[in-house]
Amino acid sequence: MVMTQPDTGSWTTGTEASSVSARRAHGILIVDKPEGLSSFQTVQRVARMLSLVKAGHCGTLDPFATGVLLVAVSQGTRIVDQLTLHDKEYVCTARFGVETDTLDGTGRVQARYEGSPVGMGLCESAVGSFVGSFEQEVPRFSAVQVGGRRLYEMARKGLEVTPPRRTVTIESVTLLDYQWPHATFRVRCGKGTYIRQLIADIGHEMGCGAHVQALRRTASGPFTEDRALSFAEIEMLRPGGLWTEKLVPLKDALAHLPSVRLEDEDLLGRLRNGDLDRGWQRDQRLSLPEGQGPVCILTPGMQLAALWWPRAAEGAERRLRVFPF
Repeated sequence: MVMTQPDTGSWTTGTEASSVSARRAHGILIVDKPEGLSSFQTVQRVARMLSLVKAGHCGTLDPFATGVLLVAVSQGTRIVDQLTLHDKEYVCTARFGVETDTLDGTGRVQARYEGSPVGMGLCESAVGSFVGSFEQEVPRFSAVQVGGRRLYEMARKGLEVTPPRRTVTIESVTLLDYQWPHATFRVRCGKGTYIRQLIADIGHEMGCGAHVQALRRTASGPFTEDRALSFAEIEMLRPGGLWTEKLVPLKDALAHLPSVRLEDEDLLGRLRNGDLDRGWQRDQRLSLPEGQGPVCILTPGMQLAALWWPRAAEGAERRLRVFPF
């Protein structure tokens, strides 16, 4: 058995025991990640249950967090880069008045607030200042690398390091409940946002400090928690390959991308060998929207045949990605 490094979010095994349904299955499985497992461990568990040859995930969740984790199956691992760009939605519980080193309930207490309870009005005012785009500091306990080493490894050793800052976008923060010293929020945000850091920053703005006590991802792009399968549900669907009916096909998973249909059988035959007709490309560019992103090329039967970057520079590393069809 050969496993990739955890930060890649993928898992591969050379076992011959995989079922026929698993070998033929390609797509995205929406999994309800349980508390206590890393995203990588969750993928491992699903892969073992379903005898998957290759699996990965889109968008890491902290071990203490739960909720929507997109598990890519087989050829689905080749579209992970297009799915991690999705906006996310979270519901989290903040505990005000206590700061921890990990910014969540698993860490060591660093400071305690001894003042009077802070009112809901101040909380709402603080929350409002974090809606929009801004520079967010990456938590010291995260897998981001600085100088070739992961921040959490250096933090555990007590090494001083300046975490990088990244531009993030918070679409909305809704206060669902406020009972000092706890509050529940619904957060809609863009890629790369750390909810732990957001709550810590809100606590700092309120002057009392805070950490995340509970965190659940309720949506990743169009994939919502009501479609997410628990381990128990996956196990129930395993016999007979019934779980494959829950797979989101590659084409549907990429519905947010523009698409074109390639009707000509000769051109489709060439595409199978990685050759996309130049004349066809030229004609298609005239009707495609501007932008550097990929376009889905679909067969007459609406199956994903390839991802094509129509405006990539000549000789660019990423111009065409062909899928079995």
